[in-house]
Amino acid sequence: MDRVRQTEKETSYSVMPRVVVTQSDSSGDDKLERILFELEDYQISHGSLLKIPRALTDLESAVAVAHPIGVSVVPTRFPRLHFEHAQDIQPFFNELYMSVSEDYDWLESIIRPLGEVDEHVGKLWSIWERVREKGEVQPLRCGIFRSDYMLHYNQKSTEGQHGIYTDPSDQVDRSVLDSELKQVEFNTYSCAGGTHANIVANMHRYLIHKGVHETASLPANSSLMSIVEALAVAHQAYGPPISQTCQAAILMTVQPNNVNICDERPIEYALLERKPPIMLFRVCFGGAVLQKCRLGPNRELLFQLTPETVPIEISVVYQRAGYDSHEYDQKGIDARLLLEISRAIKCPTILSHMAGFKKVQQALTRPGVLERFLSSEKAVGTLRHTFMPQFPMDPPEDGDGDGIMIEKITRDRKEATNYVLKPSLEGGGHNIYGADIPDFLDTVPREARSKYILMEKIHPIPMHGVLVSPESTFQGPVVSELGVLGTCLWRRKGGSGERPQILESSGAGWTFKTKSKHVEEMSVVKGYGCFDCPSLF
Repeated sequence: MDRVRQTEKETSYSVMPRVVVTQSDSSGDDKLERILFELEDYQISHGSLLKIPRALTDLESAVAVAHPIGVSVVPTRFPRLHFEHAQDIQPFFNELYMSVSEDYDWLESIIRPLGEVDEHVGKLWSIWERVREKGEVQPLRCGIFRSDYMLHYNQKSTEGQHGIYTDPSDQVDRSVLDSELKQVEFNTYSCAGGTHANIVANMHRYLIHKGVHETASLPANSSLMSIVEALAVAHQAYGPPISQTCQAAILMTVQPNNVNICDERPIEYALLERKPPIMLFRVCFGGAVLQKCRLGPNRELLFQLTPETVPIEISVVYQRAGYDSHEYDQKGIDARLLLEISRAIKCPTILSHMAGFKKVQQALTRPGVLERFLSSEKAVGTLRHTFMPQFPMDPPEDGDGDGIMIEKITRDRKEATNYVLKPSLEGGGHNIYGADIPDFLDTVPREARSKYILMEKIHPIPMHGVLVSPESTFQGPVVSELGVLGTCLWRRKGGSGERPQILESSGAGWTFKTKSKHVEEMSVVKGYGCFDCPSLF
């Protein structure tokens, strides 16, 4: 960005840095400055922010500190065909992961061996075993899922053809026409970004109405209200309280010193605005759960905000914490067990949580596996087409062709360039990319390598983009990730492997994140990417 510079930040937690456009004869600079000021005001006015808790900053302030979250300055272009296809197939993915979550014999074949080399996974599986011993008293489950995609082109077949699609008046690049929609990952636990995505989509739509942006085809986004509706439906399905308390409410587990409250709090506020209103209480995962929650005589989950208040029966536990390994000290283990054995509907259950592990996603790419969980041949073929080749990192057996190939790939930097190594951890910043894989694996004991999976890289198609974040501004080639949300409610029917009774299942809006082409990770909260809105063509 030749004419745009960023003033220095005084601290790492100062407000969003002023983006300065130097004076020149260029009308483009004036337009950019106008957009930046409109963006800043809209974000501050609508809560498109990250909160910086006082405990995490050395600023002496009696009030909270926050800064706008990273966003695109203009909507980034994305093919309508792929966008609509991703929406259409989300119910298939909902069905797949509902079925996987109820097949604990199949999950055990994947998760138990993984737990032997991954302490975090082992703790979660041991919690499930204790739940199974005690018996579940709640057959209903709620899911808020997100399937993430990128556009992929085959480098070998399009080498020398692909470029950057820079302007609506340009002819569409051949690589866009030949692209495929490929799944980056599937998320079943603490799926974030719905509120931020809603706000940013509305922001860009507002800027079009103001004449700040050129006219573009921006899709509507219902992600926030879809999440609210899913929780409300689960709350209603729970029924009236069975204890002596006067009301039921939803419980959201959260992390302490939470920076992402602007993605979480609007869900709480929207539930309260329903008729009749539904209360949602926040509680920090771990010790606070044990301090404020207990089981009633029928395993109803009773929440007591303070020792003086009347306990409230919890209808739904909505998990937005409990995904990091450091959260599972003994208090975290005991808290998760308490929630799982309770009568409250879990969103998600611990089995649904583990169904989202990368090792499970890799196993689902094997020939014949999708057929175990889906009855429709169309669903099987459609979902399989979104998968990139994925391989386990288990020690190779004699005559194992894939194992020999993987050994070669992970020992040679050149061979590894086209792959990414993934552990079963949530959030950005955990993956190992390309030429870094061999050196990284040299630091991992051979018996511990099976906690990872190896996935062939998606080669996303770069577009032209302009991004602004608290850290920097960027103009140039960018790549985007489309996340499609799905919500569902289902009933466990019987033993392991019996397909569940689907009560509700639908697409639930989308997220759209964009980053510089040269950045590997995408997490916006961790500073890698920016929230965006697709301009469909």
